[in-house]
Amino acid sequence: MAKKLDAGRIEQARKKSHTTDRREDEKRRIQDTIAKNRSGERKGHVIMPERKMYAYQEAPKVHVAAYCRVSTAEEAQVGSFEMQVQHFKAVIENNPTYELVKIYTDEGISGTSLNKRKGFQMMINDAMNGKIDLILTKSISRFGRNIVDILTTLRSLSDLEPPVAVNFESEGIFTSDGKNKLVISILSALAELESQQKSIAIKEGIRYRMQEGLYKFPVKNLLGYYRDYSGMVKIEPVEAEIVRYIFDSFLEGASPQEIAESLTQQNIRSPMGMAAWRKATIRSILSNEKYCGDVLYQKTYSKDYLSHKTVKNKDILPQWFWENNHPAIIRRENWAKAQELLVSGKWSKRTNTLQAMKRQFTVAKVKSGVLRGYFLMDMNWTNDEREQFINIIQSINELGYCQEEKE
Repeated sequence: MAKKLDAGRIEQARKKSHTTDRREDEKRRIQDTIAKNRSGERKGHVIMPERKMYAYQEAPKVHVAAYCRVSTAEEAQVGSFEMQVQHFKAVIENNPTYELVKIYTDEGISGTSLNKRKGFQMMINDAMNGKIDLILTKSISRFGRNIVDILTTLRSLSDLEPPVAVNFESEGIFTSDGKNKLVISILSALAELESQQKSIAIKEGIRYRMQEGLYKFPVKNLLGYYRDYSGMVKIEPVEAEIVRYIFDSFLEGASPQEIAESLTQQNIRSPMGMAAWRKATIRSILSNEKYCGDVLYQKTYSKDYLSHKTVKNKDILPQWFWENNHPAIIRRENWAKAQELLVSGKWSKRTNTLQAMKRQFTVAKVKSGVLRGYFLMDMNWTNDEREQFINIIQSINELGYCQEEKE
């Protein structure tokens, strides 16, 4: 029978060999191998790749796209936006190896979220479908202001076969260079931080103007009002008739649903331009304090600077209420009666049919945009209707002049 092994002595020796002798053996092996390489005893050569990793690095014609974005549609940003577009058109057209795919744009859209950036989404989709080899953009902040969105998108583009590179012109960074990944991450974080700081500053400015009663609430979808070129809130006579009809009908006993159905049947469009009126729209008009000349600021607020999601302000942030802020369409006592009915939910049952609005020739005014203050004409009007149009314009101008004289 074989002699029993001394397990303790053997394992201790093996452990010692692992930690000392083998380490020294590996050092000697490396030294010997390098010495043989330099003496010529071992021969080797490099096999260079025949293809480049990115298509734009070797293709005779590179399919190039550009992305341009500004965060607001204000006039000050229009020049910046158009300069971006023209610049990249020139860059691509003047490079003989470039072939323009498209200039993708998002004008007046924040870079903190991908949801509303239709141009950006279309560009990434085209890249995924192999239509783009290279994307040009002004800077990381134009590409986006959300670090997660930026890095996720760039990773998706780099995982394509072949990968699609992005050139951030201002920073002089190509995503095809792996050494730039950390720099891109840092700059993306800074772009998001800058957006957050801007959001805070804008909100503070808005709240200061609300506190002083200087904030200009939007009137684009506010039935019955518009802003003149000085920014003052004015009554839109034609739409004011609709508002008065809604309040009068409600105080006479009609329900919001009945009023909505009546306006729909009369082919009068809603504040959003829809053919059908909704009960909720009527209730919103009836409860809006602006129709008696008052204004309540900060009914809603933006909860997240990234998503820009707006929520109702339910005792979270301060509100400011200003009386007699602008001309009233509805008398205060009638507005107060409407609120009592809305709270109680008990409007009287009508015994007669809700009457339609008095038919009259009406003229619509553009309430926002570069054509704000202009009136819309219908080319199908008769000569009589055109004369009525001129009379309406004159009466509105005279009314506005008289109001200015009183003020």
